[in-house]
Amino acid sequence: MRNGLSLKWVISGSFLFLIAVVLLIYSQLLPLYTVRGLLYTASAMMEEEAQYFVRHYKKDPTTPPPHNYFFKSVIGKEALPASVREMLKAPPSMSFGAVQVFGDIDSDDEDAEVRAVLSQPLGDGKTLYMYDIDHDHEEGGEVETPLSDAYFDQVLQGVTFISLAVFVPALIIIALLVWWLVRPLGRLAQWSSTLKNPDAMAGERPDFSFKEFNTLADALAQSVEQVQAASQREGRLLRYTSHELRTPLAVLKANIELLTLQSGGVLPPPLQRIERSVLNMQLIAETLLWMSRESPEPLPEEDIDLSALVGELIDKHRYLIGNRDIELLVDIHSEPCRLPPTACRIVIGNFLRNALQYAEEGQVEINFTYPRLLIANHIREAKPGEESSDFGYGLGLQLMRQLCAKLGWKIDVILEQQRFTVALDFTNLRDDEGAGEDNCGTGKKIAKQKR
Repeated sequence: MRNGLSLKWVISGSFLFLIAVVLLIYSQLLPLYTVRGLLYTASAMMEEEAQYFVRHYKKDPTTPPPHNYFFKSVIGKEALPASVREMLKAPPSMSFGAVQVFGDIDSDDEDAEVRAVLSQPLGDGKTLYMYDIDHDHEEGGEVETPLSDAYFDQVLQGVTFISLAVFVPALIIIALLVWWLVRPLGRLAQWSSTLKNPDAMAGERPDFSFKEFNTLADALAQSVEQVQAASQREGRLLRYTSHELRTPLAVLKANIELLTLQSGGVLPPPLQRIERSVLNMQLIAETLLWMSRESPEPLPEEDIDLSALVGELIDKHRYLIGNRDIELLVDIHSEPCRLPPTACRIVIGNFLRNALQYAEEGQVEINFTYPRLLIANHIREAKPGEESSDFGYGLGLQLMRQLCAKLGWKIDVILEQQRFTVALDFTNLRDDEGAGEDNCGTGKKIAKQKR
């Protein structure tokens, strides 16, 4: 089974990443908006003080301009300190509310002068100027406010704690969401594994909480039902075909035996081809019957001498060589191997038959070193309309793959230019016998035959 991403980790990781991004943005914006809040407070204080002064100034023009620890005010630009008047000649570096800031606010020089100035028209052609007071250069320096600073630090710590505390409910919400989504998905996966059971298909489908999951379950059940129906049709076809073939094959075999007796034990070539075809079809019918079973029992195994079996199959299919100059190179273990004899005869015979039938003049290599059998030949280009001169019954490659899959064997087909190689792997038999054991002896037989 192919490993993939876990849905619960994808959902959890996505939400945690989203929360981390939100907290990162929040931590970046918090200082910015804290400063803006302080600037708003300063602007509101200066503007409110200026508006109160305008109200009293209209009643009594002799009202003195407001003055406190934080800012000072004068009427008219000429009354401003020379340094402030000089700064007003340049455009403001920042504006917030009713206040304009003059000077380089980004400068790292602690002595760089920065002023916040508010200008308020008085209605009689005069203007009230309010500017902040810098106490850093006074004797004793700026006045410390430990109680207020402690309160502000406490507020910031509370904000930081709240930011970190977001993770706890977020993790709880994520865990509940993952459980809410993944739990019905797990039940769906568990239910889907029971679909091969007919009782599960006949029963009522469980509810999986979400419409999408229920739709997926319906589609999955429908697909499995279609596959099972197709498999049943294929199985019935194999069984019916195999059963129907057994009677005519038995009749043909009996009549060939009678003809053999009548001809003195030697059949003419046409009847020999019929005899070989009947034997092949009988083996194929038995194999198809075994493959069509719902729970096929393992085929009986026997100690087989593959070198003898291959030699027998070569003699049996020698007629396929005809007048071609074909050299057989056989390299096979001579010790017996424990394999199903009927299946081996069908599979190896089919591959050998195809190799001899379609090989060009040259070499056909047959090699067996447990657990791998190789049959290689040079193929010729088939001419249009060309057919075999023999009426044999070979199994198709797809059917061979199905047969070997039932047996646990593996087939590899390699086509390189005009060289065709079939590899048959019996690895599963080694696993059945246990690690370190071999189903074959170590003997070897090398033969070189020319036909």
